[in-house]
Amino acid sequence: MKKIKENKLLFILSIITIISIIIGLLYPAILNEQDKELIKTTITDNLNNIKNINYTKTLIQSTLNNIPLAITIWLLGLSLIGIPIIIIILILKAYIAGFTITSIMITKGIKGVIISLIYSLPNLLNILGTIILSYYAIKLSNIIYKTIIKKKNVIMHNYIKEYLKLLLFIIIYQIIIIIIETYLIPTLLF
Repeated sequence: MKKIKENKLLFILSIITIISIIIGLLYPAILNEQDKELIKTTITDNLNNIKNINYTKTLIQSTLNNIPLAITIWLLGLSLIGIPIIIIILILKAYIAGFTITSIMITKGIKGVIISLIYSLPNLLNILGTIILSYYAIKLSNIIYKTIIKKKNVIMHNYIKEYLKLLLFIIIYQIIIIIIETYLIPTLLF
């Protein structure tokens, strides 16, 4: 319990993420048959496209999907208004991951459990990075709030320096995920 109090923000972000994933997991089950058929068609098409993957195009697309979002979250941490947007981004990423897992299972049946876990691995790793980045972005945003609004004396240089190191770490982490998503996942699936 002491650890939870010390890392209250991280605990809250983790709970928000878990709840969003669960909602994403459950939502496809309540869709009507027409929507489920649309999901099945889309998932089948996406999985079939993996067989004929264009690695360069996938690498570029994955980079454009992941790196700018990480930079956006990072930049939002430098603002006073960024906190709600960061939380919304985290909720959406987690919901989409849960929705994807269930959608693949609906499409592929029992075999879909393994396929969905392999296919969703980069998304789940990405969510972990997003939680970490969100945590530090919200912490910095709170420090900026205390400095500007509450007029507390804080040396921002040290915080910004560490925050820049975090951005570098997250970009490297994202690059590793992009490589996994582009080269490893298609190999594991087929």
